[in-house]
Amino acid sequence: MAGEGADRPRLVVLGCGFGGYSLLYDLHRERWDATLITPRNYFLFTPLLPSAVTGTVEVRSILEPARRRLRGVRVLEGLAETVDFEQRRVTCAGAVSGERFSVPFDTLVIAVGAAVADYGVPGVAEHTLKLASVEDARAIRRGILEQFARAEIPGLDPEQVRQRLTFVVCGGGPTGVEAAAEIHDLIHEEIAQSYPELASSARVVLVEALGRLLTSFDQALAEYTLQHFKRGGIEVRTSAKVTAVEKDGVRLLGGELLACGLVLWAGGNAAVPLLASLGLPLTPRGRLAVTPFLGVADHPGVYALGDCAAAGEPPLPATAQVAQQQGEYLARALDRGRAGRTVQPFKFKAAGMLAYIGGGQALADLPKVKWSGRGAWLFWRSVYLTKLVSPANKAKVLFDWLKARLFGRDLSRF
Repeated sequence: MAGEGADRPRLVVLGCGFGGYSLLYDLHRERWDATLITPRNYFLFTPLLPSAVTGTVEVRSILEPARRRLRGVRVLEGLAETVDFEQRRVTCAGAVSGERFSVPFDTLVIAVGAAVADYGVPGVAEHTLKLASVEDARAIRRGILEQFARAEIPGLDPEQVRQRLTFVVCGGGPTGVEAAAEIHDLIHEEIAQSYPELASSARVVLVEALGRLLTSFDQALAEYTLQHFKRGGIEVRTSAKVTAVEKDGVRLLGGELLACGLVLWAGGNAAVPLLASLGLPLTPRGRLAVTPFLGVADHPGVYALGDCAAAGEPPLPATAQVAQQQGEYLARALDRGRAGRTVQPFKFKAAGMLAYIGGGQALADLPKVKWSGRGAWLFWRSVYLTKLVSPANKAKVLFDWLKARLFGRDLSRF
């Protein structure tokens, strides 16, 4: 078969998110000498990460080991540090040992995702938790349980208890909304049974700098979410800009200190440091500018996709479905190009957006229908179940949902 043997082009993919993983999974891998460089050795299904915070699903249920699914791909656990485009070589640091190594390439795909933006707000790095990784989800879960343990100490006055049991989520986008909903569910459906005397003092506060939640969703669905949160007891502060995060609270514009025990920062995306070092054209938001074919201008054989790339005008949003479709497209494009066949520009097909809002309700903002409530929640679960990448993931998540329903979530602190 053409492409087999020692003449296979050296393809290097940086990143194992939706973009990089989808590319390698759909690629005819036997035609390429493919290498994946990633600081983690697994693919993470991030849409269910807020559920992993509270134990509705377990973190291992939404992980898929890269080596198991990407047969024929060399997986190197490391972090790309520099790229020499003239010598066509990537220099990396080992994710475990820190040792430096380099990998040559003929074709390079940059799919390094994005970092969590702090917008220059003082104290974000020191005093907040974020939700972008397995480690983050475990830290938030442990942090919630630690605050209840701290609030149970004898001799505290009511104000101290209330401060420790106030959980602030900064950011009213899908991640912030889902995290606030999951934390509220955990407190009032599970923790309240173990700490009945503290439940009335616990509260979740969602802070958003703009005038509404979920700006990427339909206005009516955003308003439904706001009313649903108010009925359920989640306090929502819109048009509330955070000016600083302190050890025991969040400082808002105007000077108000929102005292709390834990802050979850869900402030949106920022460019990862690698991008600025590449010497490639960037957009004002720091993303790599790409052509309609996802290539980097004036750099043949170099492509970028996912959250780190700005495709289209205006640029497509940094979402999982965009990255996944780009990965699937680029796999076909590379295979077609290798076979000398015509390649068409990338076209995104919007499938809609989903979000869990707590209490067994969700939002479904689809191209032809806007939907909320219990039925949307069942739809949300069914879609995510089908989107999980392996039969093992599907079985584990389904079992986790059933287990949480029958026996409750695990409240062990470890």
